[in-house]
Amino acid sequence: MKYAVTSQEMKIYDRNTSEVFGVSSEVLMERASLKVVEKIDLWAKERKCERRYRALVFAGVGNNGGDGAVIARLLKQKGYLVTLVVIGDPTKMSDLLLKQLKTCEKYGIITDTFSNVTGNLYSLEWDIIIDALFGIGLSRNITGSFLKAIEYINSCKEEKKSDLLVISVDIPSGVNADNGKVMGTAVRADITVTFNQIKLGEILYPGCEYCGNLYVEDVGITDDSFLGREPSAFYFDEKIAGLLPKRRKDSNKGTNGKVLIVAGSKNVSGACILAASACIRSGAGMVKVMTAIENAEIVKSLLPEALIDVYEDFEPVADKLMKDIEWADTVVIGPGIGIDIKGDELLNIVLNNCDKHLVMDADALNLVAMNSEYRRLLAHYSVGGRKLVLTPHLAEFSRLFGKSVSECKDNILFYPKELAKELRCTVVCKDARTIVSDSNEKKIYINVSGNDGMATAGSGDVLSGIIGALLCLENTSFEAACLGTYIHGACGDNAAAKHGKYAMVASDIAAELEDILR
Repeated sequence: MKYAVTSQEMKIYDRNTSEVFGVSSEVLMERASLKVVEKIDLWAKERKCERRYRALVFAGVGNNGGDGAVIARLLKQKGYLVTLVVIGDPTKMSDLLLKQLKTCEKYGIITDTFSNVTGNLYSLEWDIIIDALFGIGLSRNITGSFLKAIEYINSCKEEKKSDLLVISVDIPSGVNADNGKVMGTAVRADITVTFNQIKLGEILYPGCEYCGNLYVEDVGITDDSFLGREPSAFYFDEKIAGLLPKRRKDSNKGTNGKVLIVAGSKNVSGACILAASACIRSGAGMVKVMTAIENAEIVKSLLPEALIDVYEDFEPVADKLMKDIEWADTVVIGPGIGIDIKGDELLNIVLNNCDKHLVMDADALNLVAMNSEYRRLLAHYSVGGRKLVLTPHLAEFSRLFGKSVSECKDNILFYPKELAKELRCTVVCKDARTIVSDSNEKKIYINVSGNDGMATAGSGDVLSGIIGALLCLENTSFEAACLGTYIHGACGDNAAAKHGKYAMVASDIAAELEDILR
């Protein structure tokens, strides 16, 4: 587990490091700048060029600009040809920047003007541009000389391609550190070096696309600086094997969990296959599929390991379904059941009679959005220790939450928590970066595994099956949802590597569980 922080959280941890633990801001600035210079040196050595490299440093008037000034000095000391340009109101320069500029002057580094650099007075072509214009505090659109500087950086990169290294200090200037939004324009970096904790804007879209290769470097702002107030968001990037709950060596198919998959309809067969196959491959001891009779043969053919119970369209299904619920430890309902009379009947029975852990996806969520009584039942479902996980994609979440898709997307870090609190459950809001929130957890989980090739029919059915299996184990609904989402994305990354993002399909994602969970 690793943390992702807001700009305010990072500022507090930075301040605590200096004020509580006595590590001065100058020391932190020097360490940070050394890390950036290390990355520049590695790039330069890989190119094996004998001449001296020409570096242009753009510095803002805040402490990020102070980093830029230190980087300029360190590069000059290493033999680079350095030009330093400070952008912004000189009356607003931070004390640390002013101090570093005086040091630069003593080392013979002259601060030049933007007009000189971009005009005809310079015949030099840059090999390296360092972006130290804005740090993590940017909250309004880029304008004026900052806008021109960023446009200049991007135009140089567009012209010189791989012959120019653009490296951003802490975060690409123009990217909002709290939400990844581009504030009018932003530097498109080849490398971003951030310090100790990744910023939310560096893993959320579109900000993450501006970072290039992102490096999180230790400059001494450790977890001690949290002073007990841990960041509000986290993500996984470690090996999955270390995250999986341990299976009992004396376990059997019954103790490893029995999952009922209520999925598919007379017109939709794939949803129940995908959810059930993913559930089986995610460690469930036994899986039973309840689906329309039209799907019976294909389930038997493709999933010989699964039990099956079927119903006809005209047939009352309550007795069968209630017996199946009694058999199960966890119920997954929704993929492909439809929102017509039969789908509504199935969900009605589950919400009024099920006393097991529950995963709700797809059509089950759409039915809840259409029925206030179902919403009331959901809000009381988790009473008594039952685990409840909802897995809406953004459009389904929009219907449940009662706001537009665009507004939900803009508030994806906050709205899922509100819905989770209302319904006393875990909400997995699926998007390019899936967010997992829980009514009992202060933190949110941001999933960084996966890729755009997973935006394909049936991908969500696979996720519901994975989470269904994990709910049977000794973990909370939040833990199961976070881990299931991470596993699902990792399978998608494997599938994309084998088949390509355009060609991969949902069954390819499920097939990768064998390797991912090994």
